[in-house]
Amino acid sequence: MPTSRREERVLETYSRALIEVGKDKGRVFKNRADLEALAAASPELLGVISTMVERGQLDLLPKVAETYRAMTEEDEDVVGVTVTTAVPLDDELRTKIAAKVREHFNREVFLIEQVDPSIIGGLIIEARGERRDVSVRTQLRAAREALDSTTTTIGGEAVHV
Repeated sequence: MPTSRREERVLETYSRALIEVGKDKGRVFKNRADLEALAAASPELLGVISTMVERGQLDLLPKVAETYRAMTEEDEDVVGVTVTTAVPLDDELRTKIAAKVREHFNREVFLIEQVDPSIIGGLIIEARGERRDVSVRTQLRAAREALDSTTTTIGGEAVHV
């Protein structure tokens, strides 16, 4: 079992990520053989494992599997929500996001936080096949596309802006 609150949070984060992979694939995996079969075909699972390797936490894999199994048995109504921001979330924003998502899904939520500076600002929320992207990067892309498709008349001549 986890030796500290931090380790417990790490195990829970990895396990929730695996639960979400299973939900995306239409099933929750109940044993090691299921996870191994998924690993052969799932870039998401490989992503979780790659993150564990990068952080030097691969030794936690047996504990993650145990935590994953316990979590899937006890609480299938918790929604794992991936929140991507340009900078790490502070406690106030984390609480607000969790409350909004909890209200939307009418279920308890578990936030899986990712930092991606390339989104510049704003956030991207993904859960149960839904995606809300209100990042600055996406807003800039939409503005650029709108400008690319805009034509105006200057001096009686149509000009593509």
